[in-house]
Amino acid sequence: MTIRQLLNMMCELSMFMLLGFFVREFIKPLQKLFLSSSLIGGVLMLIAGQQGLGLLTVPKALNSLPGVLIDLVVVSLIFGVSFNKKNIHSYLDYVCLPMPTYGMQMCVGVLLGAFLKKIWPGLPTGWGVMGVFSFSGGHGTAAAAAASFDKLGIEGNMAVGMVLSTVGLIVAMVVGMVIVNYGVRKGWASYVKEPQSQPDYFYGGALPAEERKLTGTTVTTGISINHLAFQCAWLLAALFIGRQIFSVLNMLTPAFKVLPSVLHGIVGGAVAWKLIEVFHLEKFVDLKTIKMLSGFFLELVIFSAMATLNLKFISNYALALTIYSVVLIALTVPLVMFCARRFAKEEWFEKGVMAFGAAAGNTSTGLALVRAIDPPSQSHAGDSHSIYGALMGWKGAFVGLTPLWLTSGVALTAGVGAAIFIIFLVIGFVFFDTKRTLKS
Repeated sequence: MTIRQLLNMMCELSMFMLLGFFVREFIKPLQKLFLSSSLIGGVLMLIAGQQGLGLLTVPKALNSLPGVLIDLVVVSLIFGVSFNKKNIHSYLDYVCLPMPTYGMQMCVGVLLGAFLKKIWPGLPTGWGVMGVFSFSGGHGTAAAAAASFDKLGIEGNMAVGMVLSTVGLIVAMVVGMVIVNYGVRKGWASYVKEPQSQPDYFYGGALPAEERKLTGTTVTTGISINHLAFQCAWLLAALFIGRQIFSVLNMLTPAFKVLPSVLHGIVGGAVAWKLIEVFHLEKFVDLKTIKMLSGFFLELVIFSAMATLNLKFISNYALALTIYSVVLIALTVPLVMFCARRFAKEEWFEKGVMAFGAAAGNTSTGLALVRAIDPPSQSHAGDSHSIYGALMGWKGAFVGLTPLWLTSGVALTAGVGAAIFIIFLVIGFVFFDTKRTLKS
């Protein structure tokens, strides 16, 4: 593909992303389900393309875009992560809410996937692990895992991941609001007596002037370097460092050659940030802009993944995906709420709602559910989840490792998932069991 062809493709992509935005603006239910403009725009291009109405040809190069850009997205998972010891100690109980669920989804997901593959042999190898990345990760994490499978020569998991992630978003909001209303009626909510509706701008449309927040802060004069270019350079440099590290490792031992490239971003982000801290260069980094750039690349990943979905594959395995989704979500709801009530010392319902929203959809759906029962943001549910994300950043390695493990069977991945489930339940019962605290 030439640079001109790349530009033409991006122009076409941008038109459909804008179309997705305006469709979302006019069809309000899409906003309430937290379906993003990039997701809707990608579906619209899919419908207009050769698999649908045949009005245009979706470029073949768009298929490879998620696998390339996701390496940049994962850099920000680790890049800029710092720990506040006081906050970590205060919010550790929350970690025992989503982590048992994460382990359960990994273990049950791969086992259920292997079982369903016996009924539908055409399902991709290791597809069952996509549940934990789709439900507890979202479209971006699912795309990263699917890209890892693709680089191992296993195709089809991108379609699985996009479908499951979309189902997760819808379930998170629909089931989540049922949980919210039931919990408020039972008197579990700490701050409201009935769920609060959010202002229209929360879901879409133009933000009022007083609600508009800065997306970044310039760190040096524009005469020296454009701020956006500077921050993008940090992001790309981190990925470059990761690639160089793996290049050296590849020369030392062939074992590293089979590791997926998403690990380059994770390792590169961690090493680059440590170097920045060692040389006291933090003053030149604007993490808000870094996250904004990562979000931009993620929008492109989601759009291109949706626009290139294999509709024949999805139609062939719709029943398998439905069974899989129902089983995992049915197990997720009671497990999260049990852990919340048993391990969260304060605001257990708010934290449980946050954990469920994030374990079925993504962080945004979790925050949206919490806002329905905590409009002034008095609870620590959002803060707790942020600290959890920093503490459990090592989970990102599974995105690259589990596809590799699953090429030789499900035992290792299922065992790791079961271990995570058991270990964090034990930690919860030993250190945070509220029933034991009450008795004493």
